[in-house]
Amino acid sequence: MPRKKLPFHTRLESLSMQGYALDDQKKCGVYGALQGEQVLAVPLRKKKKIWLCRAEQIQSPSPDRVEPGCQYANICGGCSWQHLSRHGQLNLKEAWLRELFADITPRQWLKPLSGEGAGYRSKARLGVRFVAKKEKTLVGFREKANSFIADVSRCDILAPPLDNLLEPLSELIDLFAEPALIPQIEVAAGDEGAALVVRHLAKLSEKDLLALAEFADRHQVLIFLQPGGSDSVALFAPQGAVALLSYSLKDQHLKFLFHPLDFTQVNQSINQLMVNQALDLLDLHGRDRVLDGFCGIGNFSLPIAQQVAFVTGLEGSESAVSRAKNNASLNDVNNIEFKYCDLYGTQLPQIGDGSYNKALMDPPRSGAEGFCKVLAASEVERVVYVSCNPKTLVRDAEILISGGFDFSSMGMIDMFPHTTHLETITLFTR
Repeated sequence: MPRKKLPFHTRLESLSMQGYALDDQKKCGVYGALQGEQVLAVPLRKKKKIWLCRAEQIQSPSPDRVEPGCQYANICGGCSWQHLSRHGQLNLKEAWLRELFADITPRQWLKPLSGEGAGYRSKARLGVRFVAKKEKTLVGFREKANSFIADVSRCDILAPPLDNLLEPLSELIDLFAEPALIPQIEVAAGDEGAALVVRHLAKLSEKDLLALAEFADRHQVLIFLQPGGSDSVALFAPQGAVALLSYSLKDQHLKFLFHPLDFTQVNQSINQLMVNQALDLLDLHGRDRVLDGFCGIGNFSLPIAQQVAFVTGLEGSESAVSRAKNNASLNDVNNIEFKYCDLYGTQLPQIGDGSYNKALMDPPRSGAEGFCKVLAASEVERVVYVSCNPKTLVRDAEILISGGFDFSSMGMIDMFPHTTHLETITLFTR
């Protein structure tokens, strides 16, 4: 074991979904290492009885090791597995998912949905910090195993043009009277443009505002200012611009407008594959009436409506309901309604009268416990559940199964390549 943070030699026996490789006693977690490798490790800090370390030298490389596409991969915490082959990443995630669902195994495992590992991430929250020792502002993801912002000039996983904006943003905030007033910047990219939401802790000077306006013009991005909570966000530059971005589902010929803070999938190529698979699993017919829970701005609702009699989308964000209605109108989809409904509240929808025969849901990480109980007590015959947290899905799957559903199929969705994050799509049938 490491002492006084001196480098030490160790062999790694397994990979953790925390983003590092573990020794045989699971007391050392080494970032940048893989299963079966002998490495020289440098201790970083101790967390929950595990020494988190960085691989300094790889003395016996794994066959699954690849050269990271990003020069900052060993430092930046935005990715965990750039040194692991894409095949190895998919195997790791699927093995963890199968282990998690060992007690309630689906009848069929679907082929994982995966895509390119670079330039895919269209949304991110970037940390900002002025570092006196470096005499500059750092903008980006945090370093592995600590809270420092990684010193990087670009990011390979961010979608264009966001990938090349880190260094210009650093230089921009260095011009501010008080760079420390900017703690974070949320970034979003659409099919035709990008937006930055700049959080600031105090009023910005006229000089700061002028620099922001010039940046928006030079880089052709929308800039929003956020002095307080999310309801304080307002478009700053360019003045008079439309404060929305857009993305498309090309297979369905649909266009979606969204605000940078609206929930949208971060990987649009995977989103298209996921929507297509959801439509296939629902086995849609012209007579179907479908309930879409946690519908957001209509990402699944509108494609479903193209194939069925009627769709109702339920959403707990009034702004998202308004955006979904506008997107339906924009795409001339008329057999659909969107309603505000707090799906975590006590007034859940009553659907026991047979109004709907199929349902889809795509809830937040906390899952959909209450909504699943409603579906279990209904006459709905087919449910597709898209989850960004397999652990809450285990709980919700048990509710549906105990309510008379069969756990028909499940597949892994690699929405965030090179990271530990995975999503799933599941089918439940009566």
